[in-house]
Amino acid sequence: MTRAALIAVMAVVLAHVAPAAETCDSRAAKKNEGWAKTHHSFLADVQHKQDVELQRTWCHIFETIGFDKVEKGIDFGRVLFTGDGLHPSVGGIVPGSGFAGGLVYNFERATQQPPIRYSGSIEARGSYNGFWTAGGKLDIWGAANNPQDRHIHATLDAEHYNLPQMTYFGQGNSSFLADESLFSLAQNTAGGHIDIPIVGGFVLVGGLAGLWNSQGGVTGASLPSIDQKFNSFDAPGLNRGTSYVVSGGGLQWLYPVAPRLNGFSSALSSGFRFFAETSGAPYSFRRLEVIWINRYRPPTNFDLGTISGTVRFVDSYTVGNNQIPFYLQPTLGGTDINNVDVLRSYRDYRFRAPNLLAVQAEYMRTIWGPLAFLGFYDTGRVAEQRSDIGFTHMHHSFGAGFVIQLGGAPLMKFYYAWGGGESTHTTYTMNTNNFTVGAPAGVF
Repeated sequence: MTRAALIAVMAVVLAHVAPAAETCDSRAAKKNEGWAKTHHSFLADVQHKQDVELQRTWCHIFETIGFDKVEKGIDFGRVLFTGDGLHPSVGGIVPGSGFAGGLVYNFERATQQPPIRYSGSIEARGSYNGFWTAGGKLDIWGAANNPQDRHIHATLDAEHYNLPQMTYFGQGNSSFLADESLFSLAQNTAGGHIDIPIVGGFVLVGGLAGLWNSQGGVTGASLPSIDQKFNSFDAPGLNRGTSYVVSGGGLQWLYPVAPRLNGFSSALSSGFRFFAETSGAPYSFRRLEVIWINRYRPPTNFDLGTISGTVRFVDSYTVGNNQIPFYLQPTLGGTDINNVDVLRSYRDYRFRAPNLLAVQAEYMRTIWGPLAFLGFYDTGRVAEQRSDIGFTHMHHSFGAGFVIQLGGAPLMKFYYAWGGGESTHTTYTMNTNNFTVGAPAGVF
């Protein structure tokens, strides 16, 4: 091909490609420029941002070819499911709820005086088998100049959960699979917490919330109701509603303070909470929870994946004749009520008691685009008495699967787990938007 012919071909390509790339972004820029010249309400600004970003990211899909088209499609999905404005919300509510769908409204706003950033969401989601949840969350950050970009962070939230069929196998580390039964739980939470950064990557945390629970049996199901298998001795708080004022605080530590992709990072979170019952006594208790997460990603040009290790410890205790309702006790097995998966070869909520110790190791490596391989090992146990917590009589799980990531966060997990002597467990989890991480029963 002659030089003149090559120049002609390049001109044709640029005529078709370059203007298209400019059209998507320049069109969005023109809309934003025109919008900024006039005054609008806060909600109108949110809707405008959603419309512009949806059109811009959709346009980008058609100006690319090959694998880049997939990446642009992922970016469009990020805006469609997690961006500002009203959009669909899909995924589960709690383990056993099945697939759920609904709507979520997300928004962000910043003010100059005082320098504060706001971010929030309002969401409602329901499943085909009667589980549903609704609520809202508002995050508030300081925005003043800060050399480490660390600011005071406050969160206000309120949620309702309706969970018509939850499984219960009894209390303790040696409960029986054959004792599986069902109970219903309705829960409301409302409150907030504040995070105050201090020196060296440490953060002070304080919170106050209200917690209301209504628990009962289940009729017309394939499994027996909880009150047909257990009594108030085997299941403290059976068929009893409770309400609490929950207060507490803790300390968090992050290393390094500035996030980085490669190398070693560590995060330690500790919290101590008082669950002071206001009705349905005697069910007041106190709880200490510590979570330590370590990650390592080799700093090489070739992606070797990420290795992570997590240790979780929960210590609960009561005073006098108080007890801890079974539906507020932590669980191990499959995935717990807060969508934390440990001992994944076992059934969901398999082991339940006031005290818990779990250790987890994971390896994850990107295979292609948003798809990553996941391998893991879990071990842990629960205990009715604090003195029984230790590294004896631990349950074990091994497994492998895949993770689909959206914007760097896991959107869907699918894995197969074995070990522990109770057959195998195949699980998928999916979530696009949940207004809280630690609810229900988490309470900041």
